[in-house]
Parts: sequence; structure tokens; C-alpha cells
Amino acid sequence: MSMRAITAGILLVVAGHAFGAKEADQEIEKLLARMREAYSGAKTARVTVKTTGLRFGKDTIVSDMTYMKERKIYTKISGNSSFPGRSRLFISDGVKVQVDDLSGNTQLSDFNLDFIPFPINLEAMSFWDWKRQLSTAPGANMNKSVMKLKKGVKWNGKDWLVLEETAHEQGVYVDYHIDPKTAFIHRVQVYDLKKKELRTEMVVSRLEINPRVDAKIFKLKAKGGPTSIRKRIEKKIDF
Repeated sequence: MSMRAITAGILLVVAGHAFGAKEADQEIEKLLARMREAYSGAKTARVTVKTTGLRFGKDTIVSDMTYMKERKIYTKISGNSSFPGRSRLFISDGVKVQVDDLSGNTQLSDFNLDFIPFPINLEAMSFWDWKRQLSTAPGANMNKSVMKLKKGVKWNGKDWLVLEETAHEQGVYVDYHIDPKTAFIHRVQVYDLKKKELRTEMVVSRLEINPRVDAKIFKLKAKGGPTSIRKRIEKKIDF
């Protein structure tokens, strides 16, 4: 074979690999677009998320969340063995949030996309933060991540799409189990970058889209300001 033919062959292989990578990227972008459409299209939702992980020990933290556009959230959090049989509430009316800290204190604060004080991931927060969370665009949360997609992954008796995210800046590797029919996330597994240690797992045990919801549950009852909400909650409960 001549040197020209060898060179042409090498270029063909490289081009083939580049095209394959581009196709994969396009497929991921189409999936993310479907997910953004699904989450942004939900006017209301009821979601139960069961969270386990190293920092919770043997506890399973259960977050029962009711959501209504825009950013109205009512969540009951339970399962912490330090407070057996007790639960706490997180309520947002879309502008302000009300949180209790299990010691009788209830505080108000401004709604903050980066501080949601109960254990959830994209399976829940995508309802109100879909534009930022489910995108690789500049400034979005997946912009600097390395993304891969697996199809037909078996879990819980079904086939799932698994979106793999390697986020070097956050030092984590994440698997998102996505329903191929609805594009909603049903399981999130957060590992270290080498995928040797499972740090946190969130499993959706209930998901209702557009149920009837009484808007009165999002009415805040607490009085006060944002002076100490974060310090009090983080001191009382390691969520």
C-alpha cells in the first residue's frame, strides 16, 4: 500500500471517530431538550424521593414534594433517625421560603436556587430549575461536564436511558436513570470521579405530573427575616 493510501486511511478513521462523537453529542442534546420540555411543561407535580448515602448512615431520607409553577414548593422531609417520628417542612411561595428546623423555630428567607435545604437532585429540582440544570450551554450547570449516554440499561424491571455526567469541577461522576418515554429522571447516583464510591443515591418512588393541587398549601405562615435561616438549619440537621 502506498504512503498516500495509508495517510488517506488514517484520515478516514479519524473522520469516522469524529463523526461518531458528533452524533453522540447530538443525541445527548436532543435528550436534554426533551427533558427540558418535560420538566418545564409540568404545571404541577407530586414527587416522593428516597435518599440514601454516606452522610446519612443507615437512614433513608424521604422528601414528599408537591410543586406548582412558578417555584411553589411544599415538601415534608422525614426519616432522620436523630429525630425519630418527626418531620420538617420546606415551603416556597415562589418568592419567599419558610423552613422549620425541628426545634420549634420557623424562619423566612428569599428563594435561592442554590440553597434548597433538603436532599434532592435533578429528579426534583429540574421542575423549577430546568433551564440551568439540564443544559450544556455556556453558563449552564452541565457546560463543562463530559456527557455520555447508554441505552437499554436494566433497573427495577425496566429499560432506561442512563445519562452519564463527569463533572471535574465538582469532583463527581453522576448516573441519571431516565424514562425513555417521558424523559423524567427516576434515579440519580452520585459517585466520586473514579466511580469507586457511591456517595448519594436518590430514587423516585412516586411521580405524578399535573395532579390537582390546592394552592393554599404554599401560603407562608412564618414571620421574620432571613437573618439566621441557613446557620440554624445546617447546625441542627446535616442535610
